[in-house]
Amino acid sequence: MIVKVKIPDMLLTLATMFIVQGIALTYTRGATVSQNMVMADGSFATGTISPFFAKIGQVPWIILIMIVAVISVHFFLNYTKHGRYMYVIGGNQEAARLSGIAVNKYKVVAYLLSALFASIGGIVLASRVMTAEIGAGSPYLMDAVAAAFIGFSVLGAGKPNAFGTFIGAVLIGILSNGLVMMSVPYYAMDIVKGTVLAFALGLTYYKLRS
Repeated sequence: MIVKVKIPDMLLTLATMFIVQGIALTYTRGATVSQNMVMADGSFATGTISPFFAKIGQVPWIILIMIVAVISVHFFLNYTKHGRYMYVIGGNQEAARLSGIAVNKYKVVAYLLSALFASIGGIVLASRVMTAEIGAGSPYLMDAVAAAFIGFSVLGAGKPNAFGTFIGAVLIGILSNGLVMMSVPYYAMDIVKGTVLAFALGLTYYKLRS
């Protein structure tokens, strides 16, 4: 629908998120799925979590997954024809179309890759918390957006990049841990993170204009 109907990607992403959340909440009746959870009839769930799945969200596996993802995306975007085509499309779709690039096909591939990495992130998060909770990833939404824009403005050279996003994620992680060590209330952390995001956005668009 984004490619054919030209619906803005952000709006359709939000709509899809609400649809999927609604389906999941309806299926689970608003409950969190976990091992030995209490069922509607008062009995306990018989399923168990695989030991392999439990290790995915632990060190060193979570670090290895992150390193493989960052290196893979960096190599794809910078050292393959298809990655460079995506940069061209992101810079100017009309120019890319006139140069013979299949813009719609590459946009579909980009969204599929985005969904793939989002699903990997969801699997890792589920392994860390050992439950299937609909809103488990909500607190990381602002962190993810801020990391991407920090990387864009610091190392992006005017374009998104894997290593820049990695650095942004590390900085956001350090900031979050620092706020916890300073005993900042959890409900006030979004103020600081929002300020950092606003600064990153301002710096990014300032560089784009100049």
